[in-house]
Amino acid sequence: MTIEHLDAVEAMIGEINRSDSVFFPSSYWDDLNKQNLDMLEAGGLANFKRTLSQNYFNWLVTSPRHPLFRHAFKEWCHHPDALPLTTNLAEADGLRITTGTGQRALALSALRLNFYRLYVCFVWGIMCRHDHHRFRDLLQEPSVGNPLRVMRGQRLLSQDLASSILECNILANITAGISRPRIAEVGAGYGRLAYAYVQSQPGQYFVFDIPPALGVAQWYLEQTLGVDRVFQFRHFDRLTDVDSEIRAASVVMLTPNQMQQFPDGYFDVALSISTLPEMRQDQVDLYLKEFQRLSRGHIFLKQWKAWRNPTDGTDLTAESYRLAPQWRVTLDRTDPVVPTFFNRVWTRKPVHARGGSCRATHSLGAALRRAWLSKTTAAHLRCSAQIRAARPLSDPSSRPPRGRSGCGARPDRVAGSAPRRSA
Repeated sequence: MTIEHLDAVEAMIGEINRSDSVFFPSSYWDDLNKQNLDMLEAGGLANFKRTLSQNYFNWLVTSPRHPLFRHAFKEWCHHPDALPLTTNLAEADGLRITTGTGQRALALSALRLNFYRLYVCFVWGIMCRHDHHRFRDLLQEPSVGNPLRVMRGQRLLSQDLASSILECNILANITAGISRPRIAEVGAGYGRLAYAYVQSQPGQYFVFDIPPALGVAQWYLEQTLGVDRVFQFRHFDRLTDVDSEIRAASVVMLTPNQMQQFPDGYFDVALSISTLPEMRQDQVDLYLKEFQRLSRGHIFLKQWKAWRNPTDGTDLTAESYRLAPQWRVTLDRTDPVVPTFFNRVWTRKPVHARGGSCRATHSLGAALRRAWLSKTTAAHLRCSAQIRAARPLSDPSSRPPRGRSGCGARPDRVAGSAPRRSA
C-alpha cells in the first residue's frame, strides 16, 4: 500500500478507536485483519483479488470433491451449456490464503486450475438463469486488483461478478419504482457489490466497514468508478457538515460508528452479506436494530444458515435473525450458488394512517363504515315516512311494490315481474 492509503487506513482506525467499543472489530476480525494487512504488504493493492478476496466471498474451489463444486456441477447437469468448453485459465500466480497460523503463498497445479475454471463456469451459468434484469450485459469484471482470469474470448468471468449480479437482481426487485434509492451495506469487502450496483442501477451506495477493508474498497472504487464519484472517508461531527458532498457522490465510504449520524428512515435498503456471524452477539443485536431504524423500506441479509464463530463464540442460525412485528419476510430462499447461505428480505409494513399502524387504520375504517350505515339507515327511514305521509294507505294503487320501501325502487323491478339477469 502507498503512504497515502496507509494514512487513510490510519484515519479510519482512529475514527473507530474514538467510538463506542461495540464498533471495534470482533476478535475474529481482529485476527483476520492482521493477516489481511500482511497480505497487502506482501502482494500489494494491485493484486488484492488474489489475496484478500479469498477472505471475502470468492471461494477457491479447486477439487471436484468440494461441496460447492458438487452443487454447481449438479446445477450444470440440469441446465448444461457450452461455457466450460469455451473458456480458459492460463495462470494463478501470486495466490495467497490465510491459514490457522497466518498466511502463505499457494501454487496450484494445472489440474486444480482446471477445476477452478470449471467451477467459475458453472457459477456463471447459475447466475445467467437468475439474472432476469440482464445485468450481465451491462457489467464487466474490472481488471483492477488482478483477478484470476477465466476468459471467454475477450470477456473476463468471475465468481465475484456473478454473485454481485445475483444480488443486484434482488436490489432491483425491491427498489422498483424508487427513482434514486439509497442502499446501505455493512461489511462490503472490497466493494464488489457497490461497484456493480452503481454501474447498473440509479441511486447511491453507502459502505460502512472497518479498515483495512474500507481502505481497500475506497481505493478500488476510486480506480473503477473515478475519484469524483466517491465520497472519501473522513471524520465529521454532523451530517449537515457534509450533506451536500454526500448527495453528489455515487458511493459513500464510512466507518460503522458513523451510521449513527444518519436519521431514521434515511435509506431505502439496509443489507449485509456474510458478516453478522463473524461478529460478537452484542454487535449483531446492534446492527439488526440499526437496520430497522435506518431503513424505510427493506432489509436484505445473505448469511450462513448455521455457523459458529470460533473466536467470539457467536452461534447463529437462519432462525436467529428476528425483526420487529412491523417487518414481514418477502423473500426467503437458499442462495443459488452457495446453498449453505440464505437470502432473506424483510419489507416494512406500510403505515396507512398518520401516527398509526395498519391495525389502527382498519379500526378507523370500521368506524367510518358504521357511521355510513347509520346515516344511510336514517335517510332510508325518513324517505319511507315521507312516502307514507304523502299517499293514503287506503288507496292500493299508491302503495309501493310489495317487499320494497318505494324509495329508490329500480324501474326494472315492478310488482309481479321477475328480476332481470345480466347476459
